[in-house]
Amino acid sequence: MLDRSYNFLPSSTSVRSCLRHRTFVTRAGLRHRQGAIAPPYTLSTSSHNTRCDKSPLSSAIRLPASHSSHFVKKVNCTLTQTRSTALQALTGDGDTMDEYHFPESRLKKKMDDPEKTPLLLIACGSFSPITFLHLRMFVMAADYAKHNTDYEMVGGYLSPVSDAYKKQGLAPAEHRVAMCQLAIDKASNWLMVDSWEAEKKDYTATAKVLDHFDHEINVVRKGIDCGNGTRKQVKISLLAGADLIQTMSTPGVWSEKDLDHILGRYGTFIIERSGTDIDEALASLQNYRENIHVIQQLIQNDVSSTKIRLFLRRGMSVQYLIPAPVVEYIEQNRLYRDDARSASNASIHPPDSDKGKAKEASSAEPS
Repeated sequence: MLDRSYNFLPSSTSVRSCLRHRTFVTRAGLRHRQGAIAPPYTLSTSSHNTRCDKSPLSSAIRLPASHSSHFVKKVNCTLTQTRSTALQALTGDGDTMDEYHFPESRLKKKMDDPEKTPLLLIACGSFSPITFLHLRMFVMAADYAKHNTDYEMVGGYLSPVSDAYKKQGLAPAEHRVAMCQLAIDKASNWLMVDSWEAEKKDYTATAKVLDHFDHEINVVRKGIDCGNGTRKQVKISLLAGADLIQTMSTPGVWSEKDLDHILGRYGTFIIERSGTDIDEALASLQNYRENIHVIQQLIQNDVSSTKIRLFLRRGMSVQYLIPAPVVEYIEQNRLYRDDARSASNASIHPPDSDKGKAKEASSAEPS
């Protein structure tokens, strides 16, 4: 029996590349790849058979003891299986982990004031398409944090939902990610688009999305440099529209476990929206009140992705409602023009009932 263990980086090197870049030959003729790859994860492979075409290959990914999840996952497969099949089994959800890299180019590297608490905002939603209000939400939250809290903003992320969401009017994930990237490329120096959720083949609950960011920022990158020789854990928080709080206060819409995880551990920054009674919603969420920040819209903006799609299906202009590069992208790819007949009879003020993500009846965005 042969048993070898190797270390590899979680973000820059996938399981597939580990198998591709290591080479060793056993007496049985089993061929693998080997080379120098750095910690902190471990890939273990074992062969128990002298017949290469039938030999079971046992692989495992192990996190060191310092990681809270202590994740250990194994997969057994014959060597005749393709690498992609093995990788899908390793990741557990059909994702190959081959292309994804966590975006961090605009993430603040050092705090200006080490006495403050670093804050990272995450906006989850369809972004089909992204609007100026989505971008304004981050700016309003940054102003609020600067003038009303002890937080220091270190970055912001847009996390588009995956195609598994199955929402009406949802453009393919690749288009929504591209539109989000176009919207922020020249408009911001601290906003980024993370495709981790969008690339998933299965629906990912908001609580797990926030866990993903917490892991990437506070576990992998160990928080942020305070500039005085120490590092601080970053406060991860959800950025959302007021309708999200309404659904969270409605019994049966969110699971109690997810609600406690999101509001208790991470908290949320809520942008007020016309026609939404936030006070009533907050009354039933008193246990989390200190972790819920309500931000008033001093200039009301009622644009939504739903209304943008309706305009497009009617052949109406959406110029100055969404970023110009996004308008151009939509025209080039002929998006949102497949339902013109039903749109001609639709109200220009659609109800909010189409918002939601699976059990979460409302998306975190103004949809």
